[in-house]
Amino acid sequence: MVGYREAAQMIAAGKFVPVYLFYGDEPFLIRELSHQLAEAFLGEEGDFGREKIEGAALPLLEILQRLGEASLFAPCKLLLVDDPPYLLPKGRESRETAEGEAALPEEGGEKAAALLERFIEREGAAGVPSRILLFRAAAVDRRRRLFKILEKGGLVVECAPLRGPELARWIRERLARRGVKMEPAALQRILWSGENDLHFLSNELNKFCAYLGEGEKTITAKMVELLFSGDIKSSVFTLADALSEGRLDRALQVLSHLLAGRREEPLRIFFMLVRHFRLLLGARSLRDEKVPPAQHAAALGVKPFEARKLYGQAAAFSRQSLEEIIIFLQQLDYRVKTGRVSPGHALEMALSQIHHLSLRR
Repeated sequence: MVGYREAAQMIAAGKFVPVYLFYGDEPFLIRELSHQLAEAFLGEEGDFGREKIEGAALPLLEILQRLGEASLFAPCKLLLVDDPPYLLPKGRESRETAEGEAALPEEGGEKAAALLERFIEREGAAGVPSRILLFRAAAVDRRRRLFKILEKGGLVVECAPLRGPELARWIRERLARRGVKMEPAALQRILWSGENDLHFLSNELNKFCAYLGEGEKTITAKMVELLFSGDIKSSVFTLADALSEGRLDRALQVLSHLLAGRREEPLRIFFMLVRHFRLLLGARSLRDEKVPPAQHAAALGVKPFEARKLYGQAAAFSRQSLEEIIIFLQQLDYRVKTGRVSPGHALEMALSQIHHLSLRR
């Protein structure tokens, strides 16, 4: 079993095997790796040699027989099988799969298993295979016989979510293919958000690149601050940053983006804002008590990247102003819950009062 990066390098080098299994919790990597394999193996005429089948639609034996059929238009063939029931964990097989097929190859699948092993042996002996079988799934049962056959004679690739340094490397490499760089502060801003959905991040990177002017090749922190959609938690950090700098106009701009652009519920934004300033008060107390920053994440009950951001942001507020902000937000929270103030109006009042109290520091 290998990781996504090692598999991508092997495919780029033209080192193909007869069977692959791409599985894991990151569908974007599975799709990206599948596309890379199809391009590298089939070349420019790839559309003629590529076929996709739902795993529950055909028994494994019929899939293997179809793989052996000759094509008039392409010398090579790549057959993709999505969510094969004979690889999925017990209880997650497709409901459309007939009884008996779900147990393949353990029950009644000896012929299919033997045929798969012969296919791997025959294509592997050729040096460069002319036929490739690719299985794809979100999760698999490693105890199944078919998994062990694939692990022994093919290439099993786990596509797990990327985090921390691996995610940073993925972002840098993706931009480098377009001849674009990203400032360290801009990259850190994205990592701080905690957002690691690669489909979302890919769209965000495309947006940054489209925003670059002619001749510009560097994505700046200012650009990311302006354009990054992020998640609601990241946006609340941006709100607090703007308020700590006395920029009420910027805070209202971020709020408008959340409400109109991302269609977030005002009540959810308000509760996240209350949570954030409670955490800021906790971070401020930890700073005042000289608690080492490395211990803040555990003390606050947040992830390390969030604790680091809170640590830096808390320095912009005095303990007294944070306490006054918390009291005001608690009073406003009561008025929202009793229906005296709408969540949207409460947000505007909260930003205005936080701005006023932070300026008094």
